[in-house]
Amino acid sequence: MKSIIKKLINKKILQSIWVIYALLSMVLVLYLSDHLLTKDLDDISDKIILDGNWDININNEHYENVNLKTFRFDSVGKGDKIIMKTTLPDTWKFEETALCIHIRQTTVDMFVNDELIYEYGHDRVSLGKTVGSGIQLINFSNDYKGRELKIVLDVTENRAFSTFDSIWLSEWNNSYRFIITENRLPLFLGSFLIVFGIAVTLISIFAVVISRKYTNILCLSIFSICIGLWTLCYHNVALIFSIPLYSISLLEYMSLLLAPIPIIAYMYTYVKQLQSRKLMQCYKFLFTVQFLLTSITIFLHTKDIIHCAELLIYFQILFAIHSFYFTYVLHKNINQNRQRRKLYSIGLLIVMSCIVYDLLRYSFNRYIGLQIFNLRGISSLGIIIFIAILILDLYNDITLKMMEEQEKAILIKRAYTDDLTQINNRGFCSEYMNKLQADDTSQYSIITFDLNGLKKANDTYGHVKGDLLIKEAANVISEAFSSSGVVGRMGGDEFIAILQTTDKNQIEALVCVFSNLIDDTNKTKTDLNLSISYGYATCDEVSEQNIEKVYQLADDRMYEYKKKYKGII
Repeated sequence: MKSIIKKLINKKILQSIWVIYALLSMVLVLYLSDHLLTKDLDDISDKIILDGNWDININNEHYENVNLKTFRFDSVGKGDKIIMKTTLPDTWKFEETALCIHIRQTTVDMFVNDELIYEYGHDRVSLGKTVGSGIQLINFSNDYKGRELKIVLDVTENRAFSTFDSIWLSEWNNSYRFIITENRLPLFLGSFLIVFGIAVTLISIFAVVISRKYTNILCLSIFSICIGLWTLCYHNVALIFSIPLYSISLLEYMSLLLAPIPIIAYMYTYVKQLQSRKLMQCYKFLFTVQFLLTSITIFLHTKDIIHCAELLIYFQILFAIHSFYFTYVLHKNINQNRQRRKLYSIGLLIVMSCIVYDLLRYSFNRYIGLQIFNLRGISSLGIIIFIAILILDLYNDITLKMMEEQEKAILIKRAYTDDLTQINNRGFCSEYMNKLQADDTSQYSIITFDLNGLKKANDTYGHVKGDLLIKEAANVISEAFSSSGVVGRMGGDEFIAILQTTDKNQIEALVCVFSNLIDDTNKTKTDLNLSISYGYATCDEVSEQNIEKVYQLADDRMYEYKKKYKGII
């Protein structure tokens, strides 16, 4: 038993080393990948920032010599008009120039010396549709150097923004790559969550049919897809797929609106675990409100009655309520003495904190115009941390179960295996015979064996010689009959073979093989003098289905054979 435990402990140590190796390898791969993406970042990040010296009109308010990075104003709404003017630099050295501007729910008209060079969104506004938010790259002629740039923005949604993003000029060929490289963390995290979520969703859809315990995994994978899509859209990474800006914005809002539903469904087991009627009623109410608000918002947006951007504030308020409620639920779960539940709860708290961080960052920037947080992609990072916790726990759980099964198999084998011969013992054979007895349709035969001359060998040469005879007898019987049934040692020098046939010709053929094996053994081991008496009976030789009678009949015939053997010698 000690050797078994030692082997299991050694396996656990090796598995832990493998996990550490895998994690270190992953970190190294990520580091090398990041280095590969950023090694020429300085070469592609050459750009001219156009943040200073703007004259801006917001409705009837005029502002002069404005810096876009520091300028703050009351959040603009639907119908507001913004006119921005600046003088372009005299020189830049780009072969093909791109102007990068961040649009936030506005139409855009861009003029150089009062000549319209670009417009966006008017056709969609005329149809009552949303224009979206995100980065637009505009092909900008080098002939515009030193001229006046005027940008006219007509706001199409309420509470659209209260600050401007930087506007810059860069090399056209490097513009997309620069945006992607700057947002490489959201790119990696979002892509991982989507790929992981789709793969696990496809698997768990079928797994749920087998067992409802996989519902949580399905909910988590759907939530992973939603957060992954939101990350790619919110951080402008989706630009690389050449998706229209309004489609990217729609995908961003839809994924953000749908994300709470699977995570709330995931939290059901945590609420149920607490066995509190009030908490469960509160849970059902919040889930219903979230589901209805999401469904109504999607309907209103699809019909272009009210767009998602206008209703986003209500989702943020509702999520704040969710945060308080589920933080309390998780706190209660952590206080319970369940190690796994504590680990999961801490992971979910990390996820919730990361999502709150991103929502606060977004809200401060949109409604107040403050950039109080600089880190990006935190929600996705939190989800990945939680997924890592689940994967590690799943790995440990599978490993533990495998070790338990292995230990169980070893113990069962030890319980049903004869120590001396390593074939089945009396207990195993008795259980097997009981199963055959319980099955009225089973067809079987029993052969009993008894070793000849064992007492003489023990008295003359000692028990070492006797044990050797017993082992060789077990080897011969097992080799001859184990492929056709069950072989075991019933005790002392008595053995049994239970065959799955009643065909006497087949039995006689096996007995012939058995006799030849004895002769071969005696030829190779001349000092052994192995001799075994046997007798067999089939189940159809007794009047009723009684395996004990079959066994007794075989045993009687074996003793008749033994008497003949003693008479010969």
